[in-house]
Formats: sequence, structure tokens, C-alpha cells
Amino acid sequence: MLIKFLGGVREVGRSAIYLGGREKRLLLDAGVMLSGRHVKYPMHIPPREVDGIIVTHAHLDHVGAAPIFFISGGRESFLTSLTAPLAKLILLDFIRVSKETVPFEVLEVDRFVSNSRKLGYQEEYSRDGFKLVFLPAGHTPGGGQALLELDEKKILYTGDINTIETTLLKGAYTNYPQIDIAIVESTYANKNHPLREEVEEEFVEKLKETVERAGIALVPAFGLGRSQEVITILAKHDFPYNVYYDGMARTVTEILFNFPEWLSDPDLLEKAAGQVTWINTQRQREEALKRPGVIVTPAGMLQGGPVNFYLKEVGKSGRNLIAFVSYQVEGTPGRILLEKKTVTVNGKLVKVKAEIKHFELSSHSGKNQLEELVGKINAEKTFIVHGDSDNCEKLAEYARNSLGLDATAPKLGESYTI
Repeated sequence: MLIKFLGGVREVGRSAIYLGGREKRLLLDAGVMLSGRHVKYPMHIPPREVDGIIVTHAHLDHVGAAPIFFISGGRESFLTSLTAPLAKLILLDFIRVSKETVPFEVLEVDRFVSNSRKLGYQEEYSRDGFKLVFLPAGHTPGGGQALLELDEKKILYTGDINTIETTLLKGAYTNYPQIDIAIVESTYANKNHPLREEVEEEFVEKLKETVERAGIALVPAFGLGRSQEVITILAKHDFPYNVYYDGMARTVTEILFNFPEWLSDPDLLEKAAGQVTWINTQRQREEALKRPGVIVTPAGMLQGGPVNFYLKEVGKSGRNLIAFVSYQVEGTPGRILLEKKTVTVNGKLVKVKAEIKHFELSSHSGKNQLEELVGKINAEKTFIVHGDSDNCEKLAEYARNSLGLDATAPKLGESYTI
């Protein structure tokens, strides 16, 4: 079996891993990297050399390049039944808001989703010596770890994983069978997250403080997963002030109502959705900026979406707060704002006066959890991916030195024959 790493190694973004078996040639994820003003794609592989694409979840860094492989026919995709509608929503939005020409159109997105095998968690797909099961990953709604059997080898690809339960999702499934080859993420291999309950309380108190000083708290949050978690946290803590809910987050929430069994507390999401003010028009956006309150809106890294409209006004006053609740990739507007307190408005660099804070509401496992996870998997061969170079190396080194595993942090373009 040939394994080739086409993206998402020693970096966060554009995940894509090729598995060339005797009878089946598969791609594990096909994502893009939104870095600065440009979109980066995985290394090229001719679509004719790929029989199927397994997509772990609907974030763009794992699914954004998948439709390229459906410009012509002859292949299929594998997703969970919840990832399918979410991926279609995310990809159509990517086409709509991208500042660059996207190398596929709506037709390819439709082919990618319509040609998919839609599986529930623990539901086995088996054909021609190839087996696939999705296990809960705890990272984002519908997200799954891919457990495969190919060429008599058991392969586990964690995708993005979180073993801790949140207000939105249960933690990842980790009762694994014997694994031959593991491919494990390492986004936070260098740090442990603070206790989630403490972060939630700090987050809610900061939002209260902002509103009580007559300010607006702007919460840039991914439309898929993080926005829903934010409003469930506020509902859980009985947040007493106005909360406005904008952008793709509204549509995602409506989709999630059709999949209550995939959530940790569907009643809490229903309560939260009933308490927020849903923003549907530009006039409503303008009204939301006229009074103190909380605005939850995409995009999580300030790359397009309604957040940029709000940012122009919220950034003008020190009474206001910009509260980041997710990882900010290097080179993105969100990362630049965090580090330099500047943002580009109408082509000009502007200093932001609003208070800026980052809250560790991560949907990725932290250092100790990742080390425990690698030990639980205990694979004969382990590849560490999806983290900056130091984090990939650190987790691979831990697996070798502390667990005695054959572990590697591959580089972009490297191939391995197993």
C-alpha cells in the first residue's frame, strides 16, 4: 500500500492523504488552506488516479478541494449523513464569497454530494475488500474518524478530534480495535487547554461586563459548530442580555434540528436558538449595532461573511469587545488582529480600539489528551499530521520515546510503502 501526504502535514489546512491499495485508491480528505488573501490547495494528483474520497467533516480545510475530483465522473465520496448537507452548504458559500476563482462550480458540488455514500456513526460500508466505518470525532457536528480496512490492514484516520464533551457534542469514540496504521492530528500537541467549565464562565462574565458598560461584544465564530456552541454556552449560563445570531450559523442550526441524536444536548440547542434574535436582513444588522448586546456571526477568522460589516463599527470604540473563540491560522485577518490590533477596512489598515480577547473554546484535543489518544490507538505505524512543524514533531517524538511506537511526522509530498 502506498501512502502519500499531499497536504495538512507540518501545517494546519489543506488536509489530503492518498492511499493506494491493490484494488482501491482513496483520498482521505481534500481541503484548502485559507492563508492571507490566497487559497492554497493540496499537491496535485490526477483525478483519474482516485476512486473515492473519504471526507471526515465539513470544514473547508478538509472538504474545500473535494469537488475538483468530480469535474468528471467515475468516483464516489464517503461522508456521514450529517456531513453531507453541511458540506454542500459550506462549499456553495466558499464559491460565493471567495475572492479568487474557485476551480469548480455548483455542478461539481452537487456531483460530490449526490455521488456520496452517507453513513451513520458505526455503520459499516463494505465492498471489494474495502471497509469503512465512521466513529464519532467530537470535533464538529457530523464529524467522524475514518476506520478503514484496505489490503488486510486496519487504518485509523482521526481527522480533527476532541475527546472532551462540550455543550454541543459528545467526546470522540476511543474504544479502538487493533490498528495497523494510524494517522493522527496534532493541532495542540504543545499545550493543554484550561478546564472548559472555567473558560465558559470567564467567557460569559466578559460578555456581561461588556454589555453592562454599554458595549457590543462581537463573537466571530465558525458557522459550523462553534457558533452553535457559543449560543448553547450562553443558554446554559442563562445569559440575560440580547444575543444576535447571523450568517450561515442560522442555516446550520436548522440542519442540526433534523439530527438531534448527533448532539450532546439537543434540548439545550433548541432553547438557545429560541432565545437569540435571528438576523436575516441588512437592516437588522444595522439595528443590532444600535444597542448593547452580543453578536455571534461567521467567519471565525474574519475571512469574509457578515463579521466584516460589524467589525467596522465595533472596532471604533473601547467599550466594545471582539471575542475570538477559535484557533486563528497564521496569516489570516483574525490572527493579524489578535497580534497587531489592526484590520483592513476598505483597503486601508485601521487600528482597532475595541478590547480583544481570545477564549480557549477549542474543538481539538490538547497535549495530554493527544498523548493519551496515541497510546490508546497503539498502532504498528503512526503518522502525525495537522499541526505546525514543531507540534507534529513533538507528538511523534513522544510516541517514539515514551510509547515505543514507530511514529513519523511526514513532510509534504513524502510517500511511504507499507
